Amino acid sequence: MVLVEELSDDEVEINHVTKENNRNCENNENHDSSEKKEPALKRGFFDKAEPLYPPEGSPEGHVAPETHKAHTEHKLNQEIGDQLNRGAKENNGHERPHWYTKDYPKDCQYNSPGCDIQEMPTSVHANELMKEYLRGERWQEATKKGLSCLRLTFMSICDEDIPEIVERLRGDEDVKELDLSNNKIKDKGVQTLVGALANGVAPNLRELHLYSNEFGELGQTMLTKGLAVFRKKLEVHWKEAKWARLASPLEPSSANAAPH
Repeated sequence: MVLVEELSDDEVEINHVTKENNRNCENNENHDSSEKKEPALKRGFFDKAEPLYPPEGSPEGHVAPETHKAHTEHKLNQEIGDQLNRGAKENNGHERPHWYTKDYPKDCQYNSPGCDIQEMPTSVHANELMKEYLRGERWQEATKKGLSCLRLTFMSICDEDIPEIVERLRGDEDVKELDLSNNKIKDKGVQTLVGALANGVAPNLRELHLYSNEFGELGQTMLTKGLAVFRKKLEVHWKEAKWARLASPLEPSSANAAPH
């Protein structure tokens, strides 16, 4: 059941007139309010505004003359200390030496040598049997007198064997090339060899091969910075050639491959 309310024409007309009047009133109020409002910022606002700080600046940034003097003295003392203390700053990140003393400046050469003073890495034979095996026929053949080139590569030579090699080279003017590559020589062995060569062992030696061994940065420094000073005519090959590192073993072709 639906109820329908009948509205007379007079009521509809009155409602329409009332809505129009309300709408006109709202428009008039909005127009009046917009005319009364002023802009938030006027032209020239920053020119008329008072400065936050006086011409001499903020008092918070004022530094007293005594403070300036203290900073200057501190910087001067630091520069003088750096000139006097020739050691490495903060010991180059290494632990301070065990003989460190507060009686000397912290970064002097004594307290800050710039390196880690420890026993150099060394290598020895696992046992006497291995050592005797190394001194076999091949060793005797490679170290015999009258050779211009001593090839002692791939022989598991370690630091323990270097003094004997030095004795073999002492007074020998025939040897011009020494190949000790692909062995187990560490920093201690490099030190022994460099010390002997710097003192005139094998005076006619022109080439030294020591790549593919087990020495570290210290051994490399002794070869490139130390030995190069005493033996200027000696060419040291401490690093394997690029072509040797990049070369890959040849794979058998399909034609030469063994049948399955």
